[in-house]
Amino acid sequence: MEMDTGKNTLKVKNTVLEAGRPKVAVSIVSEDPKDIIVECEAIKQMPCQIMEWRADCYLSAIEDLEGWMDRKEFYLDLIKILDDINYIAGDMPVIFTIRSEEQGGSLRITRDEAAEIQSLAAQSGLVDFVDIELFDENGEIDEEFLEKQIEEVHGYGCRVILSHHDLESMPEPKVMINMAEFMKRLGADVCKIAAMSSSIEDTELLIKTTAYLHSHNVGQLIMIAMGEAGTQSRVAAGRYGSCITFASGDRQSAPGQADVYTMERWLDEYYG
Repeated sequence: MEMDTGKNTLKVKNTVLEAGRPKVAVSIVSEDPKDIIVECEAIKQMPCQIMEWRADCYLSAIEDLEGWMDRKEFYLDLIKILDDINYIAGDMPVIFTIRSEEQGGSLRITRDEAAEIQSLAAQSGLVDFVDIELFDENGEIDEEFLEKQIEEVHGYGCRVILSHHDLESMPEPKVMINMAEFMKRLGADVCKIAAMSSSIEDTELLIKTTAYLHSHNVGQLIMIAMGEAGTQSRVAAGRYGSCITFASGDRQSAPGQADVYTMERWLDEYYG
């Protein structure tokens, strides 16, 4: 059972999300169901606290996904994989993510298709978080649709990470602040903003924005500066309020990610 233990603290299973040393999430990025389980078992042995299934990698390998979604076998296969991941993860929280091509993922999918699969994952009771993208495939925000989707996911007892990835640049702090506050108003349990950094200055902007949002009690945050110039943020942003950082296991799931063992060393050195 998940519970809030404070305004800026969230406990999921036995993992407490809060400012300070961030919890490390590693993503399952395999396409084949058998490989997914092998990768999941490997991640369980890694120095990380959260497991993310990047289901877009699996879904992108399905020929005629739209047609396959009309068959019950699609849902049975998905639930079987979720059940295996949940069993292997044990006490580790599991994030279910469908990352669209527009947001840096490997799948071209409509908002409605993604919502249908996300609803199934939440309803299964086999995941702890569902990652929902703020923008749809047309680059637009449908506030009413998102509010209903978040309410539905919450109704199944699942948490929501509302996310946005800017793959081109680092937005101005005001833009990120407004976006995070808007995500929170929509009902997000965790607000995630990942933006491309091209300089140390960009990365410092993101970290300062993180500190502002945390001090103004926006709630749980995942703030990441992507790219090589943003590596510092993956370690240091926790001190300023970001509760999760991502590291790679089998392969990177985003630009600038360090492998999980390097990340563990950096965190040990930085947080002592």
